[in-house]
Amino acid sequence: MAVRVVIDRRRCIGAGTCLVLAPSAFQWRHGDFLKPELLDITTVDDDVLREVAAACPTQAIVLESVLESVETADLGI
Repeated sequence: MAVRVVIDRRRCIGAGTCLVLAPSAFQWRHGDFLKPELLDITTVDDDVLREVAAACPTQAIVLESVLESVETADLGI
């Protein structure tokens, strides 16, 4: 199942846990002090993303499941 990562920057306190656990997927956002942004979530598997979301001290990282492109094509979307 594919996932989409959402970062709630209002909840984020800049702990950096996401960068430690998945440095290829997250980086510090330029111009926004101590707020992460996504780089490339395809560099880590979904289990790592779930670990990152669970480890976030403020639950600022949310994973949403998304339909695969094949599934959406079947639905006519």
